Amino acid sequence: MTVSGNHHTSGNNKESFLNTIASKLGRERRHEVQLPDIQSLLPDSYGSLTQDDLIDILKEQCFFIHTQVIESKPEILQRTLDDLIEANGGGSVMTSGDPRFAAYGLKFPGSFAWEEAAGRELNIMRAESANTAVIFADYALAESGTIVVESRPDQGRSLHFLPAHYIAVIEKERIVLRSTQAAAALNRRVQAGEPLGSSINLISGPSNSADIEMKLVVGVHGPLSATYVLI
Repeated sequence: MTVSGNHHTSGNNKESFLNTIASKLGRERRHEVQLPDIQSLLPDSYGSLTQDDLIDILKEQCFFIHTQVIESKPEILQRTLDDLIEANGGGSVMTSGDPRFAAYGLKFPGSFAWEEAAGRELNIMRAESANTAVIFADYALAESGTIVVESRPDQGRSLHFLPAHYIAVIEKERIVLRSTQAAAALNRRVQAGEPLGSSINLISGPSNSADIEMKLVVGVHGPLSATYVLI
């Protein structure tokens, strides 16, 4: 593809360009734009759906995206995760630096946590060599079987894509119907002045790829398997 023209547009050229667009639209130039309140655009509730209904929707959708769903409780979460790691073949484990690991008393001997102090290259190397990654989901979207996770200093993006197996722990109250509810929650954090990660990742099960004949292959560009643990 060939693109012609000067990409270093001056301020005057920018104003002229925008004035021309406004003229073509038959209106005056707008110099100030009032952004809509995102909360006013979203439903306040799911209608008759309860949190248990959302769990049922999530479970059903996960069947179609080749993702295992395991239900657990806080008091047996460690044992549940240990069993899943063993079922994955053991090996090295990498976790995020999420404070919820400490809150639930989770420990994985010999594992590595994504640490800002370790530096980007070492963290990526550890993620690449890990057999299983264990993380906590920020949100889960029931309708699509998707988890929402931030990329931040204690949880780099590579942690979600380089290990062979992926385990996401989902707290029941973090399940919402679809992306609009997760976006609203993130927007509330922005309005409250809280920092957000460098990117927001939406992950729906293990890596899936289909060729021109639509033959599904799992694990080509990411984890071979994904498991959601509901607590």
